[in-house]
Amino acid sequence: MGKASVKFKELRFVIEDELTQVYVACEAEGDCPIGVQGWHHKTFPPSKNVQQILKAMFEDGDDPVLWPLEGPK
Repeated sequence: MGKASVKFKELRFVIEDELTQVYVACEAEGDCPIGVQGWHHKTFPPSKNVQQILKAMFEDGDDPVLWPLEGPK
């Protein structure tokens, strides 16, 4: 890979009684590998609030680019 970057275009939180689903729209730029661009999805337990999820995503290394590809329903 040469020069590559990712932009997070949109975040969607679906908060339900039993779980919180997070969808992240990623836009790949440059020489990104296949599977970076598109919607990424992960489900969190209800014990984690939105602030904790965002901290995990952007400070603690739970990188949304590594989540499975799945668009919002």
